[in-house]
Amino acid sequence: MRKLIYSMTVSLDGYIAGSDGAIDWSVPDEKLFLFHTQHVREIGVHLCGRRLYETMLYWETAEESPLAAEHVKFAQTWKALPKVVFSTTLESVLGNTRLARNDVGEEV
Repeated sequence: MRKLIYSMTVSLDGYIAGSDGAIDWSVPDEKLFLFHTQHVREIGVHLCGRRLYETMLYWETAEESPLAAEHVKFAQTWKALPKVVFSTTLESVLGNTRLARNDVGEEV
C-alpha cells in the first residue's frame, strides 16, 4: 500500500518566483537534488500552476537526453507522478497530467 504524503513548497511570501518572475535561482546542488528526488518518490499527486508546469515540462523528456544521465531517476519518478495543473490559459497538458480549470478548493 502506498502512503500518500502531502507537501507544499513556497517561499515566505507565498511564491517561489524571484522579483523578475524567474525560478532559476532555486536550482539545487547535487545533495539537495537527491533530497528532492526522494521527496518526489513519496508524493501521491503534484498540484501546480501553469508557470511551474511549463518549467517542469523538461522532465517529461529529460531521460532521452544524454546531458541528463545523472538525473534519469528523477525524470522517471517525475513522469510517473500524477500531476494536476491549474490554468485558465493552457489548452492541453502532457504526460501523466490533468488540466484543471476549477477553483483549487473545489478541485482538491
